[in-house]
Amino acid sequence: MTADGKRRGSVLGIDFHKKWACQKMIESSQTNIWEGHWACAVLALIGVLEENLVPGTLEATIRKNLEKTVEEHPNDKQYRAHKEYAGFRNGILSLLVKKDQSCHALGHDVIYVYYMLATLSCSEVPATVELYNAMTKLLEGFAASGPGYVTINGNDIVIDPEGIPITTTRVPLTPAVVLDLFHNFQRPYQMEKGDMQLGHLLTHGHSILELKQVFHDQGLDQSETSLFTRMDILVYANGLEKNPTEYDPPFTTTMSSPLEQPFWEQAFADSRHGHYYKYAYSYLKLNRMAGRNPSDFGSFSRIL
Repeated sequence: MTADGKRRGSVLGIDFHKKWACQKMIESSQTNIWEGHWACAVLALIGVLEENLVPGTLEATIRKNLEKTVEEHPNDKQYRAHKEYAGFRNGILSLLVKKDQSCHALGHDVIYVYYMLATLSCSEVPATVELYNAMTKLLEGFAASGPGYVTINGNDIVIDPEGIPITTTRVPLTPAVVLDLFHNFQRPYQMEKGDMQLGHLLTHGHSILELKQVFHDQGLDQSETSLFTRMDILVYANGLEKNPTEYDPPFTTTMSSPLEQPFWEQAFADSRHGHYYKYAYSYLKLNRMAGRNPSDFGSFSRIL
């Protein structure tokens, strides 16, 4: 361990991976906005290590996941650390607030911004004009993408949030509230298997809380509304499922605790677009923020 409490092994090559993530965002903006998932996945793994969210015995396996992600999703170019943009943070936050009007693409606008700002705020990696332009393009893409689909009766359906009732009680978000919303929300197995929405409640809520905690921007309150709107959509979708079957039991055998080796071995075999990494990071970090010591991973195991 280092003097600041971080593992020595976790700091080796960390700037390389953070620059890789920045470049992935740039290239994602040029090709496919969803490729930015891999940037977030890498940054989530770094967060798990740097913030000591798991036992040290898991570091080697987590690093294997990290290296595999980078190797399997290479960038065309290296991150060019020139033409720094001093107004990066304020500019991106302003754009996020301006375009965050409902629940764009499952909250990926908020998630991408959180990961990038957190990375640039706690490293020597510079925020460049090129990265700023890329993030601007990504946010515009999310705003144009709409609320995203939900799996209903085996089909991918887009539900307009303006046409459905408000069913989720609006309360100020805290880490405990986000965790409770996640634990208490139920979805039929076949729906969750189709679209993996439960984990987004974690990553979306976590990203909102981190942004508000660090930047204290009143405009970010709208992002809380977007999370609840997303939940309204999921509640409405549940009512449209013709054969809901069982809710929780099938999930409990699909995953294990991110505090144990099998979870990371399973993620190494199939990380589901890097989602396992983001879900684990958000879940563990939210528990730390809430002052909780997770021991029952039954609800967490519902994510696919």
